[in-house]
Amino acid sequence: MQNLSLLSPALALSGLAVLALLADMLVPPSRARNLYHFGWASAAGTLAWLVAGLADPASRGAGSLWVVDAYAQFFGMTILLALVLCLLMGLDYKALPERHAGTFTALMLLASSGLMILVSATDLLLIFVALELVSLSSFVLVGFERGNPKSNEGAMKYFLFGAFSSAIMVYGISLYYGAAGTTHLIRGAAAPGPMLMLGLILILLGFGFKASLAPMHFWVPDAYEGAPTPVTTFLSVAPKIATFALLVRVFVSVLPAAQFDLQALVVLMALTTMTIGNFTAFFQNDAKRLLAYSSIAQAGYLLIGLAAGTGRGVEAVMMYSFVYLAMNVGAFAVVQAVGQEAGSYDLSSFDGLAQRSLGLALAMTFCLLSLAGIPPLAGFMGKLYIFSSAVETGHWWLAAAGLVNSVASAYFYFRIAHRMFFRAPREGAAPVVAGPYIYGAVAVAVVGVLLFGVHPEPLIAGVRASAGLP
Repeated sequence: MQNLSLLSPALALSGLAVLALLADMLVPPSRARNLYHFGWASAAGTLAWLVAGLADPASRGAGSLWVVDAYAQFFGMTILLALVLCLLMGLDYKALPERHAGTFTALMLLASSGLMILVSATDLLLIFVALELVSLSSFVLVGFERGNPKSNEGAMKYFLFGAFSSAIMVYGISLYYGAAGTTHLIRGAAAPGPMLMLGLILILLGFGFKASLAPMHFWVPDAYEGAPTPVTTFLSVAPKIATFALLVRVFVSVLPAAQFDLQALVVLMALTTMTIGNFTAFFQNDAKRLLAYSSIAQAGYLLIGLAAGTGRGVEAVMMYSFVYLAMNVGAFAVVQAVGQEAGSYDLSSFDGLAQRSLGLALAMTFCLLSLAGIPPLAGFMGKLYIFSSAVETGHWWLAAAGLVNSVASAYFYFRIAHRMFFRAPREGAAPVVAGPYIYGAVAVAVVGVLLFGVHPEPLIAGVRASAGLP
């Protein structure tokens, strides 16, 4: 394999996952929880390694099945940051069993390894293998709380919808190969035709499962509700971001070469995904389900940047992906803290949170307002980039639809804020005292939401430096 060393960070995660599995069999039960710390240290070390190597030209290049460029490195860092924060949340998640700490750690590392390979892949077979690595790891993680019926239900739905989407994608790959004579994305695009176009459409529908795009979104609410909250947080962020990184590469590098224009399909999916996500969130009384539908709507906003299809659209997707990481992790971290104290994720658990933990209430408010796109928070800057990229390419009505959806979403975000500040605590409700790791994850997320809202220039500069695609 040519230039396999370019994938060293992803391969290192896989190697560390194997070590975690071996340690799970050897470490005595009394010390098994240390493996959760091993997982976090592994993720943090890999992130530091990737960041330290950014200035080295040898860290970038092309292999036979992949390309590691500044664009792939940007999304690789984003995925690793999501992993670090979610594993940090896991250190304070009481429902995670000590007995299978190594298994949990290994699955999280393997899923992240697959996602890092995915953002660099340029061959459909490698893309499929990476997606299956992510899907199989995620399926087990969703059902990790075996005594929880909701966890079992969510895992089953994730598996069934995942198998269906994989079948669609495999059929699309077979059509693509039959038309192009190769599974390489960019080289195969030089042979346009109806079969190639149908293959690409089916492949993109398969991608839609991981990105929570309508109509491939039905698994999301039950899987997010039943999974351990750190896993829910990870699934809501990392696979979505990685899939959009791949979609951008396909739309910028492949479709123009194949002389195809799927913009109308993307616009339709953006409108449908935004509207379904926001409209259904209105009726949710469980915080995890509400944020699940919110994450579907957020994917719709990212599709607007994809529909723009310009350099500005690429930058918009990259910027909003990073911002989305911060605000979604922050919101889910507070949900975990409140849910563990209350024993439930019902919205009534947030009643009077400002009186029980003012810091968590303020952090949750910042993240919710950012998700709604309220200035001067990072979500506003991200949506400004998304909508302006659509306007610049003549899709002003799509930007208007996104703006309407964003305004409508403020209703269910403010429902939670209203409960935290203007409702009395439930009878017998105790102060919410989260663990130090939860506070750490919340602090990092809120700093990102505030910093990149009032001072977005460093993020914009990083995005522009990384947005070039082959």
